[in-house]
Order: sequence, then structure tokens, then C-alpha cells
Amino acid sequence: MTTQSTIERNKATIHNLIDQVINSGRLDLCDLYLAADRVDYQDYGLPPGAANGHEGFKRVLGGFLEAFPDLHLEIEFMIAEGDRLISHISTTGTHTGPFMGMPATGKKFKVHGTDIFRFNNEGKVVGHWGVFDTLGMMMQLGLLPSPGQAQAA
Repeated sequence: MTTQSTIERNKATIHNLIDQVINSGRLDLCDLYLAADRVDYQDYGLPPGAANGHEGFKRVLGGFLEAFPDLHLEIEFMIAEGDRLISHISTTGTHTGPFMGMPATGKKFKVHGTDIFRFNNEGKVVGHWGVFDTLGMMMQLGLLPSPGQAQAA
């Protein structure tokens, strides 16, 4: 049975992962919060398994940090039950490097996403499912037309 202290520990893990690893650009510290055998179920357009483990996490986030060095995640709220935690997160950044084959635009974006984390008995993340508003980000960066924009015939 999961205790309130376990739930609080899991919440602290995600706060620390976001603040100390992602927002600080310290991907080398991900092993403090992620299990080595962590499975990432989110579709990033990578081959199956490419986002798993510590190296997969560094691969995915490294690409974002290269394109958006000021990448910042802010937890809007979290809900936890048992060995799972859901977080609703706002993400901001400025596009100063190549991203998904697109050159930098210098534009800023702000979108939201939701992540679900599963924890092991040691309090490390062993599973991740996520959705991220990639379409909204690409439109804000000017890389895709916004709805209602006239298309050239």
C-alpha cells in the first residue's frame, strides 16, 4: 500500500527532475531521479526504445535544449495515486537552434503538456507517458501556419 509519504516523495522527485535536471540543463544528473531501465512510452518520432533509459532521456531532452537553450518547464498541478503521478506542465522556450530539421526562428513559445510517471520502490521513475502540444509550438514558432491563415494557391 502506498503511503502519503511515498506520494510526497514521488512529487518531490518530479519537482527535482524538472528543476535540477531539465530547467538547469544538467542532463548528467538524470540518474538521480530516473531508473536505468526506465521505459518512455511517448512517441517522439524516434525508433522504438530510443527514448528509454538514461541515454534516451538525454537524447530527447538534449535535442530540445540544443534548439531551446532557455527551455523552462513549470508544474501547473500534480495528482498522485499509488505508484503513479500525473503532472500538467507549461513549457516555454526561445527557438535559437535547429529543431526537427528546421532552422532557428528566434521566436518564443508557450504550450502545455501532461505527463504520467510510474515509480519503483526506490522512488525513481521507471515509466513515462506524455502528451505535448507540438502543433501549438510549431505554429507559435512560425514553422506551421496557424488555423485561418490563407494558404497560397
